[in-house]
Amino acid sequence: MARPKPTLSVIRSPIAIDEIQGIWLWNAEHYSPAHADAYVRYLEQSIDHLDRRYATGKTVSVRPDLQYVVIRRKSKGHGHVAVYRVRDRVVELLHVFHTAEDWEAKLGK
Repeated sequence: MARPKPTLSVIRSPIAIDEIQGIWLWNAEHYSPAHADAYVRYLEQSIDHLDRRYATGKTVSVRPDLQYVVIRRKSKGHGHVAVYRVRDRVVELLHVFHTAEDWEAKLGK
């Protein structure tokens, strides 16, 4: 039987925290504060699950030292890309981009 992956700590960079706050603001303005609360809660829970699912991420092509996962509520449509790295038993969330952004170009700069 395969051994389970160890649980790591998940921390958010100041930039990622700002990006998540921006996601909340956009959703509150375009939908409602209640919608924004629910969506950001879903996003945060998905990010928190990286404590055990960190190995499911894909390598960022322009930055092989980083990984990413796509987070969406529905199988189709837009969502967000969580970009992170794993170091010293910590998953460090670096960025949260919208899937419509050219996020790899931003990381390649």
